[in-house]
Amino acid sequence: MTLVPRLAITSSVAAVALAACAVIRPIGDLPPDRIDVDWALPLYDLEAFAYHPLELGQPLFVQSAATPPGGMVVVPSRDREVRGVDAQSGKVLWSLTTSGANIAQPVAVGEELVVASTDGHVYRANQRNGRAIWTSEYPGKSVIAAPAVAADRVFVTSIDNRLTALAWETGERLWDKKRPHASEFTMTGQAGAVIHKDSVITGFSDGQLIAFAAQDGATLWSTDLANGKTEFVDVDTTPVVVGDLVVASSYRQGLYGVDAGSGTVTWLLKGEGYGTPATMEGILYVPQASGRIVAVRAADGAVRWVAKVFSERARTPGVTHKYVVAPIGESLALIDRGSGRTVARYDDARGVDATPEMAYGTAFVLGNSGTLYALGIY
Repeated sequence: MTLVPRLAITSSVAAVALAACAVIRPIGDLPPDRIDVDWALPLYDLEAFAYHPLELGQPLFVQSAATPPGGMVVVPSRDREVRGVDAQSGKVLWSLTTSGANIAQPVAVGEELVVASTDGHVYRANQRNGRAIWTSEYPGKSVIAAPAVAADRVFVTSIDNRLTALAWETGERLWDKKRPHASEFTMTGQAGAVIHKDSVITGFSDGQLIAFAAQDGATLWSTDLANGKTEFVDVDTTPVVVGDLVVASSYRQGLYGVDAGSGTVTWLLKGEGYGTPATMEGILYVPQASGRIVAVRAADGAVRWVAKVFSERARTPGVTHKYVVAPIGESLALIDRGSGRTVARYDDARGVDATPEMAYGTAFVLGNSGTLYALGIY
C-alpha cells in the first residue's frame, strides 16, 4: 500500500462554505491547530427547517488498483446513496443508489465492496465504478451494522434479531439464525457480526452472545450476558475480537471479555450503555451512552482512564497513535490517547454522530449537516 501525502483543499466553493460555519474549539490554553480542514464536500441538502439532523453513515477508506492512487473514501449516507469519493480532492467518482438510508460501513474485498443498507439488501459492487455485481434477496429487516466477510461467505445482521449467511459469488441465502425478542422493552439497535477463525459471532436482544460455525450455522457456544435479567439486556453493539478474546456489551449489565473459542467469560466491567469499542495496541476505547469514552485494557478489563466529554451521547471513535477522535453529538472531540484529556473540538453547527474513518493522519467524517470532511489530525 502506498502512503498518501497530507491532503489539500481543492474546492474553493467547499472551502468558502466551510469557513463560514466550521469552528475548531481548543480546550483551555491549547492552540487550535491540532485539526486542519483539508476539504469539505456537501453530499445533500438538509430538509427545510431541519431540527437536530442525525447522520450515522460511516465512511471507509480503501486503496487498490481500482481506486485513484491516493485512495478513495466510500461514504454511505441517509439520502439513499453510497458514494465513492477521491480521498485527495474530495471529488465524487461514482454513486450507488439504494432503496433506503445507508448507515453501515462498507467492507472492501480485493477490488470490490460489500454494502449493506436499511432497505434490507446487501450489494456486492465494483470499487472502480460502484456498479452492483449482485443485489441479495431480502435477508431480513433493516441492516445497520457492517457485514463480515470470510472466504466464500458474507454475514449480515438485521434488526429483526437475525444473522444471515450469503454466498459471496451470488448473494444467495445459505442459512440464517433468528432469535425472538425476549422482551418488548429492548434498546434500539442490532449487533453486527465478527469473524474468529471458523466461527461467526454476534449478539442478540435477549442478552445472548453466540458463536456459529461459519460453514453451516451450527451453534458452537452460547453465553448469557444478561445475568438472569430480562429488560434492557440487549447485546446490540458489534462485538470486537482482540486476539482470542471477544469483547461485547449487554446494555444494562456491562462490558464483557469472553474467550472466543469457548464462550467463557473472563472479565466484566459493570456499567450501562457501553457501545462498540475501537481498538489499538490492546486497548479498547469504549463509548458510553452517558457521554463518556472509557479506555479499557482488553486483556483484563482494567480501566486506564475515563474521558467525560460533557455531552448527551458518545459513539464509536476513530483512533490514531496520539488521539481518540470521538463523535459526541454536538461536535467531534479530540482526546489525548495517553491521558484521556480532551484537547480540542470540531463542529459545523450541526454536530457529528458518525464514526470517523482514520487513514494516514486524516479523519474522514460525515457530519450531521450532510457534509463529508477530510480533517488533518496532528
